[in-house]
Amino acid sequence: MKHYARTLLIALLTILLGFAAFNALIDPFGVTGAPDIAGLTARDTRLYGDGGRVHVGDRLARGGDASILLGSSRTVDGFPHEPTGWPGEIYNAGMRGTNIFELSQAMVLAARNRSLRCVVIGLDLDEFGTHSKAKATYWLSALHDANRPLSMTRVSLSPNTFGASVQLIADNLGGGSPRVPWAETYPAGAQRQRYESGVRGIYGYYLGYNFDPGRVALFDHALDALTANGVQVIGFIHPLHAWREEALFRSGRSDTYFELRESLTDVFDRHAAASPDNACIEGGGAVLWDFSGFRDFASLPAPGPDQVAAHPNFYEPSHYLPHIGQAMLDTLRGDAIPADGVSGDRLEPGNLADSAVAIRARRQRWLETADGQAATALFDALEASGPVAETETPQFLNRDDRRSLEDKISRIAPGRAGR
Repeated sequence: MKHYARTLLIALLTILLGFAAFNALIDPFGVTGAPDIAGLTARDTRLYGDGGRVHVGDRLARGGDASILLGSSRTVDGFPHEPTGWPGEIYNAGMRGTNIFELSQAMVLAARNRSLRCVVIGLDLDEFGTHSKAKATYWLSALHDANRPLSMTRVSLSPNTFGASVQLIADNLGGGSPRVPWAETYPAGAQRQRYESGVRGIYGYYLGYNFDPGRVALFDHALDALTANGVQVIGFIHPLHAWREEALFRSGRSDTYFELRESLTDVFDRHAAASPDNACIEGGGAVLWDFSGFRDFASLPAPGPDQVAAHPNFYEPSHYLPHIGQAMLDTLRGDAIPADGVSGDRLEPGNLADSAVAIRARRQRWLETADGQAATALFDALEASGPVAETETPQFLNRDDRRSLEDKISRIAPGRAGR
C-alpha cells in the first residue's frame, strides 16, 4: 500500500512539474525569459491574452522604465505600442478591463524602480465604480504581492497559462494573431451598428453605476506615496465619443461625472506642490488634464448607416485610435499646436467651474447638429423601450486591499535615489 501511494505521489509530482516546465518554456505571457523557438514560440501573440496583467506586472517588477503609461483598454488600444517623443521614452503599461485598485497597485510597484521618473495614467468613471476590483489573473501576477519569483511560479502552474501556451503554439504554426479591434474599412453599416449597440450597452451600464469615494481615497494614497518620493504623476481624463458621453448625460450620471472631475482635481492639487526628481512635463509633482467633454475631435459624426470608411478618430464610442493617444501625449508634453485637432485643459481648482460650463455649452452645440439629433432620437427610443440597469454585486475595498498597497508603499523609499 505504501509503495502504491509513493508511486502515485511521484507520478502526480512528475505531471505537475512537467506541466509547469511546459508553461515556463512556452512562456506565453513573456515572464520567464525562455528563449524563442523559431516557428513555435518566436511570435508573442498572447502577451495580452489575460488583459496584460501578468506581462505588465512582471515588467514593472523588473523595472528599468523611465516613464510608464497606465490605464484600461482605452490606453492599450488608444496609444501606440511604443509612443514617440516622450522625454526618456515611455512604456505603454495599459491593461484591459482594469480599475483604480489594480492601477494604484501598478503605480506603487513601478515606483520601487529608482530610475522611474513619471507615471502617466488615464482615468474616467469606469475606474472608480463598485462593479469590479480585480480580474482573475491579477492574483497570479506580480501586481498582487510584488514577488516576481513567486508570481512566475503561480503563472507556470496556472491552467490559464496552459491554455495560452497551446494557443501561442497554434498561432506560430498556423500564422494566427490576436484580432486588432479596428480596420481601415468595414462592411457597409457595420460601424454604425457597433456605435448603436455600444451606446445601448453603456446606457444600461450607467443606469447601474455606483461611484465609490473609497477608490478615490486609495488612489490619493498611492499618488501621495509617489509624489513624496520624487515621481511625477500626470493624470488625464479619457476622451469618449459624443455618443457615449450623451449616454452618460441621458442616464442621469452627469452629476457623478462632474463629481469625479472635482474629486480628481482636489486630489491632484493637494500633491501639485511636491518636487519631482526629474519631471517629464511642467506643473509640479501632480498634474491633471481633461480631454473629455464633447471636444471637437470627439464629436465628429458617428459613421453613417452605410459607411465603409473607418471613423477618423474612434473605432467605437468608447475607444479612440492610437494617433489620438499620441496627440494627447504631445499635448501633455507641451506641443504648441495640438496634433489631429486634439485639445484638452489642465484642471485646477481655479478653472474647474468654468470648464464644467464649457462642457455643457459644447454639449448643447453638438445636440443641435444632425449627429446630435440622430443620437437624441436613438436615446428617446431607448428610453421608451424601458431599458434595464446593468447591475453587479458591489465590490468594496477591504482592509487586505489597503494593506497590500501599504506593503508596496513601504518598499518605495529604500529604492528611490536621493530620498
